[in-house]
Amino acid sequence: MANVLGLARRAGWNVVDQVMSALSNMLLMVFVAQALNDAAGFGAFAMAFVVYGVAVAVAKAMVGQPLQMRHSADSPETFRDAVRTSQATAAWLGVVGAVICVGVALVVGGPVGAAFLALAPCLPALVLQDSCRMAFFACGRADQAALIDFVRMVLQFGLLFGAIALGWTNVGLLTLTWGIAGLVSAAVGLWLLRAAPALGRAGEWVREQKDITGFLLAEYVLGLGAAQFGILLIAPLSSPADVGAIRAVQTLLGPLNILGTAALAFAVPELSRRAHLRAPGRIKAMLAASLVMGVMATTYVLVLLWLPDPVGRWLFRDSWTGAQPVLLPMGLNSIASCLGIGAAVTLYGMGLAKKTFHLNITRAPLLLGLMCFGALKFGAVGAGWALAAVELVFLPFWIYTAVRASYRHDAQRESRNEPSASGESGEPGESAAAAEAVVAEMHDVATDSETVLHDDPRH
Repeated sequence: MANVLGLARRAGWNVVDQVMSALSNMLLMVFVAQALNDAAGFGAFAMAFVVYGVAVAVAKAMVGQPLQMRHSADSPETFRDAVRTSQATAAWLGVVGAVICVGVALVVGGPVGAAFLALAPCLPALVLQDSCRMAFFACGRADQAALIDFVRMVLQFGLLFGAIALGWTNVGLLTLTWGIAGLVSAAVGLWLLRAAPALGRAGEWVREQKDITGFLLAEYVLGLGAAQFGILLIAPLSSPADVGAIRAVQTLLGPLNILGTAALAFAVPELSRRAHLRAPGRIKAMLAASLVMGVMATTYVLVLLWLPDPVGRWLFRDSWTGAQPVLLPMGLNSIASCLGIGAAVTLYGMGLAKKTFHLNITRAPLLLGLMCFGALKFGAVGAGWALAAVELVFLPFWIYTAVRASYRHDAQRESRNEPSASGESGEPGESAAAAEAVVAEMHDVATDSETVLHDDPRH
């Protein structure tokens, strides 16, 4: 019973943190759009936010994921030492990103330059803050991850509303309020971890993790990175206002990201521990998970499509005009992504990340090329339909790969003469029952957290 309660507590805090983080980002976009009331200015802020998202994702691949994969079972002191070196790597990644932001700001100028210049000094702290969250997840303290996100949210909106009240609605100053909140939150996270970054030992972490970080980083660049870089390229190909339109729709779809991320974070380790499941049980779990996710995503997207114009204009002001026609293709993209969650859980649960890599290495260039073509010819609407088309085309390949891998997994296990827990128990219903238990647990997470896909959780 204690194990069940502990599992439920960790899952609950995981959902709380995901909801808080996504809600904070969503409201930040809404309030900045209202304060600026300018499509070009909001587009500049959205571009800075995308750069932050890219930096955080690179840090997850090089720091957060290896820490969770290799140090979750460490003793407290060993874990703290791993945190010191990993956080040093995260800090240096933030510094590199800051230097790039300064260079872009000096070259581009205007609202985009102001946003990037304000982001630069805060980016190392923002990356560190997210890496602290990953460290808390790794040591089973999702409650402390939620705490530092709460600190960031309170300060973020306190500073933002203060700046708006004083009439400081320059895009650079609004970006700075968000960055300062991240700095304070990162400091709280490092204090709770009792592990200050050992800046001189960052190379040590990179060398120790180089056998997996290259693969994880490539997975990001090929998957999520293609979409994020494609969004950034919309600005020179079309206009910054189109970036703002895409970002506004992603903000509205944000709850779906929480749903997908929570399902993956919770279900993958649960399926990994149920190694006795045979192919029929895995496929049943995959289909049930995809059905639950697909129904929730479809329902949510339909509600958004019926969103009254006055509400949309109140939320995003001038940016709503460009965002409204992008809602349908981006909604279809989110539905297709949620339908693929079951296949992704199945593949990762069997430890077959290399197969997702092969899917993404095919998907990424097609996605980037179609997004650039769509943006060049039809602006934000063209880019949105490119995202939807690629996701819908690749959905059957995700499902086929997961089904085929499940049966191949069984065949390989039998060829090695490894006993199956369900086969030797003489209880043929055990596999299906275990699958149903996993699906029920995923459903609990899903119903506890409404959650864009601004970031497809499978990538």
